[in-house]
Amino acid sequence: MPVVPSAGELRRIVAGDPRGYAQRWSFGVPSWRHASEGGFRRARYEVVRIDEPTARHYVTSQHYLSGWPASIHRFGMLDTEAVPGPDDQTAQGHVLVWVVVLASPMNERVLTVPFPQLVPYAESAELARLIVSASVPANGETFLVSRALRLAAESGVRGGVSFADPVPRRRVTGDGVVIGSPGHLGIVYQALGARFTGRGTARSLCVLPDGSVLNARSKAKVTGREAGSGGVVRRLELLGARPLPPDEDPARWLAEVLPAIGARTSRHPGNLRFCGQFPRVAALLTTLPARRARGRDYRPRHPSVRRLGRGSHRLRLVPAVERSTALLPSRW
Repeated sequence: MPVVPSAGELRRIVAGDPRGYAQRWSFGVPSWRHASEGGFRRARYEVVRIDEPTARHYVTSQHYLSGWPASIHRFGMLDTEAVPGPDDQTAQGHVLVWVVVLASPMNERVLTVPFPQLVPYAESAELARLIVSASVPANGETFLVSRALRLAAESGVRGGVSFADPVPRRRVTGDGVVIGSPGHLGIVYQALGARFTGRGTARSLCVLPDGSVLNARSKAKVTGREAGSGGVVRRLELLGARPLPPDEDPARWLAEVLPAIGARTSRHPGNLRFCGQFPRVAALLTTLPARRARGRDYRPRHPSVRRLGRGSHRLRLVPAVERSTALLPSRW
């Protein structure tokens, strides 16, 4: 029987208290597992390196963010006891049930600011995608991520940055089904001992009629007719945009079709940023910017309902005393 948070529990999750729940994604649809279910056995699973085509297919078909980052390292978890079904993706002869991707961020400063002594992309990277199948029992996330990061450390990666988008979203699937997500606060990163270092850059988002976001990089591909621009154009055409003729200025075309299909601009306050050292490198010194008050570490919660001013909300910081104790390493 599927586990679904009650209305009261969901409000607490949105407020920053996970209440033992973990959100999973399958084919872009969310589901939940609860810590009380138990049943996770390390011996059943094996975390291995996987190639880019395998990881890309799994992420783009399962994750709520269908885009693919500029990956550097890719890791997958194999269920060595499951019998492959018609909808299962396999790797090395076993069912693939989990993927994590370390990637290059768009701006090098994402890595060099928290890790100025590390070589970006070689010794530091962004944890850009993390997706766990609903078939994996609860309490598996921290174990699985820590195993992958140990493999990354063996390749010389020493520090990582990850972002959590706390803004609730709704999107519409091709079948007309409305899927809501409460946003997430990086609970798994907190459980792994990563440090919350504030927000990323605030920015304006172009929200399409289906609830997905057309980011600045996708726009740049279209206006510059870069590789991959055809996929962005087809995505807009499916939402009602007219075709882009070869002789038309793509910047003018984009400026015309976005309002025509009902795209809107939404101000985003910035994603929550977490930084951490990887396992087996505890002696490495870093200069992570700290968020402290009264000498205690703090963790983020969702914005308060109280307004600070027009268009802004307060981000409350509360003591990090409710971290998960299951399979908790001292560092990433």
